[in-house]
Amino acid sequence: MATIVTTVTVAFDGSAHTDISANVTNVGVSYGRQRLIDEFSAGHCNITYDNRDNSLTPGHSDSTYGNTQLIGREVRVSTVVTGGANTYPTYLFRGIITDVNYVAGQDTSTVTLSVVDGFEKLGRASVFNETFVSQKGGARVSAILDLASVSYPNSADPQDRDIGIGTTTMDAATGVTGNALDLIQQVTRTDNGQFLINHAGKTSATNFGGVAFWEGQGGGSDDWGIIFSDDKTLPSGSVQMEALTLEFGSELLFNAYEFTDSTGTIHTGKDTDSITKYGQRTLKRTMLSSGLSTENAGEYFIGLYAEPELRISTVTTDIDSMPTNDAEKCLQFNVRTATTLSYLPSGSSTTMGGQYIVEGVSYNISVRDMATNSSRITATYSTSAADTTAYWVLGDLTLGDFPTILAPG
Repeated sequence: MATIVTTVTVAFDGSAHTDISANVTNVGVSYGRQRLIDEFSAGHCNITYDNRDNSLTPGHSDSTYGNTQLIGREVRVSTVVTGGANTYPTYLFRGIITDVNYVAGQDTSTVTLSVVDGFEKLGRASVFNETFVSQKGGARVSAILDLASVSYPNSADPQDRDIGIGTTTMDAATGVTGNALDLIQQVTRTDNGQFLINHAGKTSATNFGGVAFWEGQGGGSDDWGIIFSDDKTLPSGSVQMEALTLEFGSELLFNAYEFTDSTGTIHTGKDTDSITKYGQRTLKRTMLSSGLSTENAGEYFIGLYAEPELRISTVTTDIDSMPTNDAEKCLQFNVRTATTLSYLPSGSSTTMGGQYIVEGVSYNISVRDMATNSSRITATYSTSAADTTAYWVLGDLTLGDFPTILAPG
């Protein structure tokens, strides 16, 4: 059983971080998405604070921290596994305070800090009448982030961005106006990529979580060598699943596309066999690329989603119940992490599973032992199957690359 120490800090003065962990009774973290076709949304963190000492009563004149700005101040949540191999902590979340809620009882006083990651800033930023040259997706995303009206942080310490190159060229555009996050997500859809604020990952002196991550089609993933299993006797490298959910349905079933290219031309295609079985299910997208790239993207999607598949959609595990080495690896899981799942359905003699990619991460962190300052951490990972070999064709312009969201490391 791993001893995990969780630290919560707040930059009450806007720069130096203050450790408030001694008063924190619970931390909830959630970021990513549920399914492949979904957009990534803002990550959230809710921190429950025991305020019986009046230290965080919001807006109160004699409250140590409550009588400070609070809203907009940075919060970091990190973990260290006692006896682990990592030199640096793993940062499970970094964001800014958006709300402070206070609840008082006869002998209790509780404050809840609501924290949101960098998507909150992008969701408020506007782009007006801008011009962009023809460029790869990553360059377009960086150009949007660098606009004066957006001014998204680009520090190296802590690391604020990890922007890849991309594979699809965005056509030149003038008079571009809109919300910054919406425009970046349109670039992401055009390149069949991923854009989110990612946390955790490989520890380093500059990784404090909260990294604006963008990658186009064809990117890879990280693999920490963890196998989630329901076996009662676990081999080395395997960890226990506490629960999982399976899905088999039409959520990811699309057999026709209607994609609009950068000139406004609509491109269509369909899988007749799939339509005969399931009826027509059309995916519609507006792209920023040329006609050929848009057609290729449509055919690519049909190849991936024309048939329903049984998938393990979520897996839940108790990280503090793991051996030290495995717990340290699981805490580094984030969106894009590759892992192996193994499950024997009740009454069956055939094990199902395979390699999966993490699409979303959530944590419930509570106090396990006050004496050792250790945490109980339950993690739930939303996953997608990484096996697309049935659709992969060597040398094919459309099907010759694994998508970023499915590629194992």
